[in-house]
Amino acid sequence: MKKNLMSDIERYIKSRDIPVFAAADAERLNQTAPEGFRPMDYLPGAKSVLLLAKPLPVSVFSSANDPGYSFYIRAFTSYYNLMNESANQISVMLESEGFASLPVPSYSPLTFYRGEPRGLISFKHAAEAAGLGRIGKNTLFIHPEYGNVLRFGGVLTTMKWPAVRSGQAGAGKSCPEGCTLCIQACPVGALKGGTIDKTACMTRCIKHVMMPPRFMMRFLGAVMRKSTKLTRFMELFTLNFFEEYGIRCVNCLTACPHFPGRKLNASASRLGDAS
Repeated sequence: MKKNLMSDIERYIKSRDIPVFAAADAERLNQTAPEGFRPMDYLPGAKSVLLLAKPLPVSVFSSANDPGYSFYIRAFTSYYNLMNESANQISVMLESEGFASLPVPSYSPLTFYRGEPRGLISFKHAAEAAGLGRIGKNTLFIHPEYGNVLRFGGVLTTMKWPAVRSGQAGAGKSCPEGCTLCIQACPVGALKGGTIDKTACMTRCIKHVMMPPRFMMRFLGAVMRKSTKLTRFMELFTLNFFEEYGIRCVNCLTACPHFPGRKLNASASRLGDAS
């Protein structure tokens, strides 16, 4: 019965054209994630975190005459919906066989930890724990086949899945030794030592009429670290007003040697030279 269920779910994932699927040990993440962001905090008894991922088309990051990254915004918004719908259906399939399962939102809602926003479960840390790839110096997840352009979804479940990795060609690739291209490319100096200043990054990267300026975000972050009420207000604020948002900077992503667009541009140049 369990093998049949796993096969049915894997067929469903393929039918949604989702090429990357993996399972991470929930207990391992319980030991490493901060309180409030562990699988056990949302689904007591969770044994596995199922991960779904799909690469974005790389041309959305470099389309001509698109300074507002509108193609990129539409692409990742549609992927969020795809991942959420797929996680919902997988949860229904698991629960029909008696395994409590919780679909984890691909993006919203966000929660705040020490004054900075986070997803409910860190998909990139779960993916790293599952052996799918590594987190780079720009804090983006790097997949050995699809690079740094994956969008994730996931499911917490009480079903114990064996280690499974699909849609990947090995999980050992990380940042080249001595590479600092993403750090140099960041216009606000938000990257340092494999960590990110989210306040500096967000106020530069995210385009939204209600995005506070950086000095205000730093003030709010400092107050949130001491105030539960303000933290809850900001979570409600982001849920109501930041379900959709604009983008105005992807420098650390496109500067990375693992950005698939580099290979695409190189191939286009060779074709152009050949013709």
